[in-house]
Amino acid sequence: MEKKRIILFNPMPVKHPVAILNKMTTSLQVPLVNVPLSLLALGRMVRDEFDVKIINAVVDNDYKKNIIDMSKNALCLAVSSMTCHQITDGIDVCKAVKELYPQLPVIWGGYHPSTEPMQTLKNPYIDIVIRGQGEVPFKEVVNKLKKNESLEGIPGISYKEGGKIIENKDREFKTLDSFPPIPYDMIDVERHVKGYKFAKRCIDYYSSFGCAAGCDFCSEPLFCGRHWSGLPAETVVSELEYIAKTYSIDTFMIRDSDFFINVNRVKKICSLLIEKNLGFRLTSVNGRMELLSRMDEEVWGLLRKAGICEIFIGFESGLQEALDAMNKGARTSQIKACIDKCIKHDIDIRGSFMVGIPGVNAKEEVRKTFEEIHHIISSYGKMGKLDHMDILLSFFTPYPHTKLYEASVKNGLKPLNTLEEWGDFDQFDFKAPWFSKEYFDITREFRAGMPMNSGCDFREWCGFYEGIVKRLKSI
Repeated sequence: MEKKRIILFNPMPVKHPVAILNKMTTSLQVPLVNVPLSLLALGRMVRDEFDVKIINAVVDNDYKKNIIDMSKNALCLAVSSMTCHQITDGIDVCKAVKELYPQLPVIWGGYHPSTEPMQTLKNPYIDIVIRGQGEVPFKEVVNKLKKNESLEGIPGISYKEGGKIIENKDREFKTLDSFPPIPYDMIDVERHVKGYKFAKRCIDYYSSFGCAAGCDFCSEPLFCGRHWSGLPAETVVSELEYIAKTYSIDTFMIRDSDFFINVNRVKKICSLLIEKNLGFRLTSVNGRMELLSRMDEEVWGLLRKAGICEIFIGFESGLQEALDAMNKGARTSQIKACIDKCIKHDIDIRGSFMVGIPGVNAKEEVRKTFEEIHHIISSYGKMGKLDHMDILLSFFTPYPHTKLYEASVKNGLKPLNTLEEWGDFDQFDFKAPWFSKEYFDITREFRAGMPMNSGCDFREWCGFYEGIVKRLKSI
């Protein structure tokens, strides 16, 4: 019997390219070419019973036409979306499909639908929302659709029925090792391989899911309920070895929200990588500065030997009051501690900062954040190693149902009441009503002038920074 077709769609995350071409390290933002890991996580659950088609807008040409063509006689169309242009692109494709095939069930999941299920389902082109961890509820939903049965009682979903929106109870969190491996063979891997700094063949991988932290600006705690689960060290190393050998990969971009949360697991992963001497590198490995700054020398010594060449840290702000307003649980002094550790152990740094936190003194926030970024650039510039560091600087973005979204509304943000409004949201250069144009413009100018974005040398940077400081004082 012919298998029923399921279409999994990863919409375009940006309206237009946001990356500043970079002469020394990475682009301004994470490279847009990415493996649709969330879709592969769903696909692995149903690939044996269904004909699963995965469409990734960032690599697939004519994806809208292809999805429309595939939708004829399909069982369903499933869309994964964050709070960004993915919403707009996803709605556009779903509208086109529904106009031709109005009875085709459309499922949405991911960060935004999980935090705004009711609002998402008010859109006329969306029928079902899967909230949070999606593997098991998605499998149960498509099996019900195949049998034309009610979705009543499936935990972790919201859906329309008889003109009403029904929210089923939440689903219990499952550990990552209870699922099959991510099936890279379900995509054209070659189209997802990218260059990255020192890498010629880099691809995305995650070894853990979730985050135990509770930062008030972040959607992750709402999405995963502050749960975290990591694959056993042996599984991680085995999967990395298989992918590297199968697809000739020299570098893995680690997509974990917090790779370092379980230090004993980190030590074991590193020890196994050192023992096997597999020759690939791990980059953009995400960690929290409060943990990394306290991590002992034994672990730091293992990281570089194991192939961890770059750590990604969300420093967020150079102003302590801003970190406190975010509920970051960190101190600004830990920024330097992390930089010193990375330099000592020859590990590149990738750090992110933001400005525009509601309720914080904007001038002090901008001044202290610029100052902290300058200290990092100087630490590497004085050694002639600017190509070993990268800084991302963005504007605070209020995501739905976070505490800082509520604070943003109190400080003048007009509430966003529809899915379409969230789709017009600029998650890179959000202009908050409480953050003046003068600070907004000088931040963008400062960002464009940073060495990793402008290609300037350290001497040129110092002259540029002095000019920015003088202008900032006059605002």
